[in-house]
Amino acid sequence: MEVANRKNDTEEAFAHGDILESILSRVPLIHLLPACSVSRSWNRAVFFSLRRRRIKPWLLLYPYIRTPPHAAVALAYDPRSNVWIHIRTAPPLDKVSAVRSSHSTLLYALSPSGFSFSVDPLHLAWRHVVGPRFWRIVPIVAVVGRFIVVAGGVCDFEDDVLAVELLDTDTDVWETCESMPEMLKDSAASLWLSVAASTDKMYLTEKRSGMAYSFDPKTRSWTELSDLRPVREDGRCDVYLRVIGFAGDRLIMAGITGEEENPTGIELWEVADELRGVFKSIGSMPKECLDKLRGEDHSSSPLTSIALNVAGEMVYIHSNNQTAEAGEFVAAEMAEGKLCNWTTFCNANAVGKRFVAACSDVRFRDLRRALSENCVFSLVP
Repeated sequence: MEVANRKNDTEEAFAHGDILESILSRVPLIHLLPACSVSRSWNRAVFFSLRRRRIKPWLLLYPYIRTPPHAAVALAYDPRSNVWIHIRTAPPLDKVSAVRSSHSTLLYALSPSGFSFSVDPLHLAWRHVVGPRFWRIVPIVAVVGRFIVVAGGVCDFEDDVLAVELLDTDTDVWETCESMPEMLKDSAASLWLSVAASTDKMYLTEKRSGMAYSFDPKTRSWTELSDLRPVREDGRCDVYLRVIGFAGDRLIMAGITGEEENPTGIELWEVADELRGVFKSIGSMPKECLDKLRGEDHSSSPLTSIALNVAGEMVYIHSNNQTAEAGEFVAAEMAEGKLCNWTTFCNANAVGKRFVAACSDVRFRDLRRALSENCVFSLVP
């Protein structure tokens, strides 16, 4: 009996030690799920290890599929562990169209009969409501506080191609608001506009010209901003395409510099004052990352567009060329107002060439909830 007790004491000492917690703090988050079931001491060690772990938002990819089931599979990239994770879940049966996204944290689906949206980290919960009054093809859609803003992308046969509608998620009631500014008449669609959402406003910019506006759901009105055209010391602006997003509470912009056939780089700025056009440089993409982003054959696939996905302090950039295959991603972290720890990683491509990207703070409780809803996680080889 004394020998057995000493053996148990040794095992418990190891199970409760800092060594175990340190090991657990370094393994992929999904591996902590089965570790919780080993014993009570391991369960405690898992939760203590989470305190050592700094959250790094995941990049999530969903296949662009026109036929059901939609959003039944996804790929997730965990930057902390540098692994791709395959996620399989039960598809939302009420949703009858392809999943889309026009900014980092929102997924939505729009059909003539309804509108569906999801904002939780792993996009397991979907709300289904009646569709907006105007029929739209490629609108701007953003979640701002308790409101969903749907703007532009209107079919030609509708009376107002600049129509804006607002969904109050507390009442599921749509309201028609002030139309988009007239200056956006020829570009009022997600193909030509980049959108970012804070807790109280939606921001958008024309990708090519830099013309920018904000929309306030509370006042239902638009405000013209300074053009997003950062200039160099010689007074020139050599950004030929820009996209925007929010890193924490900071509006940031990524811009491709040079010319479309010969890009010289990708620069990122914080928009410190959107009304006066004050920009603060926060980083330049290293050349080796830019070369990876462009791919091996630069001539056949010029860098005509990029997509920016941002959550927390993580920034993800990938080529958004309609004709290019999904290839490399570039990631960077925000620290003390600057981007650092630049890295590239290859798309695992298990979802196919066309995909919709989102970015989320995925926490351990989100994974536990997903398991309780019969999600299946597996590492991609």
